[in-house]
Parts: sequence; structure tokens; C-alpha cells
Amino acid sequence: MASAPYVELHCHSCYSFHEGASWPHELLLRARELAYPALALTDHDNLAIALDFAHTAKSLGIKPITGVEVTLQGGHHLTLLAETAVGYANLCKLLSYAHVKGDRLAPAIDPAWFADHGEGLIVLTGCPKGLVPGLVAEGRTAEAEAVLRQYMDWFGGDHVYVELQQTLAPGDRSRNRRLHEMAKRLGIPAVATNNVHYHLRERPRLNDALVAVKHLKS
Repeated sequence: MASAPYVELHCHSCYSFHEGASWPHELLLRARELAYPALALTDHDNLAIALDFAHTAKSLGIKPITGVEVTLQGGHHLTLLAETAVGYANLCKLLSYAHVKGDRLAPAIDPAWFADHGEGLIVLTGCPKGLVPGLVAEGRTAEAEAVLRQYMDWFGGDHVYVELQQTLAPGDRSRNRRLHEMAKRLGIPAVATNNVHYHLRERPRLNDALVAVKHLKS
């Protein structure tokens, strides 16, 4: 049986602000070149371009997946994808709470909010800055498993995925091996993502410049 086509589920545009070196339409055009049937946009802590992204994707014959890489209180990242209209509404509520109740320039979600706003959302455990990957990298597997079980309680057992990223950064291979072993042990599916920040190989220096501006570094 033929394997399913790859779909990128963790992708940032310039609307991640100070990070992400491609416009949403550039990412979509590149996705079409690569014959992706769908593409998720998961900008940091906002849905500013989600509607325009969806319209443009549909015009190109690509299924849009609405998502966000949210920041949790404590600074950890988590990838959330809206599966349904209810999920989209919950994602909007979570982001609104984060901006209203937190620092305007650094919105953060209290994980306790997921108890009431987890319906219709799919959870990926995030990049290396995610809580679960971070705990696993530190050898704190039991704590990582406890977090996963909590996610399964909040979002539903079939809506949680262990996210694996191989970006050739130090520690990727070891962390991914441990994450995959943990996922198999708990019966949770794993999904590969690339934490995309630009659509062409020529764009990393621009992305680096944006990140430097964010951190006031030269």
C-alpha cells in the first residue's frame, strides 16, 4: 500500500513576528510545488493571518490547517491544531485569555484553561522548547509521561501526538529516540514535523536577522 503524502504540521510565517522569513502565500506556493495536499500554519501566539491563509490555500488546491504554536506559562511551547469549528473557537478563546490576562508582549496560556477549552483541538508536543521534549531530553521521562496523560485527559486520548523534529541540531537524535520509545510505551502516535520558518534555503540569514532584532542582538 502506498504511503500517505507528507504534510507539514508545524510551520511559521512572518506573522510569527520577529521570527519566520516567508509570507504565508510563499509557503503555500512552495507547498504546492512539493505536492503537499495540506499545510498547517502555526504562527507564534496569534491567528492574525489565519483567515487569509485559509482562503489562499483553498485557491491553490491545498487544504488549510489552522493552528498556533502557543506559549505556556513558564515559557514552554505547545502546538495546537483546530480540528473542528469548536476547536477553532476554543483556540481563539485561549489566545484571547493569554493576551488579556498576561503580558501584552509575551502572552502565555495557563494549562489549566485546557480543561474547559480542549474540545476540538489536536495537540502536538512541540519543538525542543516544549515541556514534554524538554523533560525527556533531561532524562525526566516519568514526568513527561505524566504531562502526556494530563494532555490526554484534557484533549482526548486520540487527539494527542508526540512531535518529533530532526533539524540536525545537537541532541535531536537522542531526544527523538526517547520520545518515540515513550510514545510506543503509552500507545500515543508520533508525528514528524520540521518547525519550518522559511520556504527557501536562501532565507535563514533573514530569519536570523529577525530573531536578532527580537533579542536586541547585533
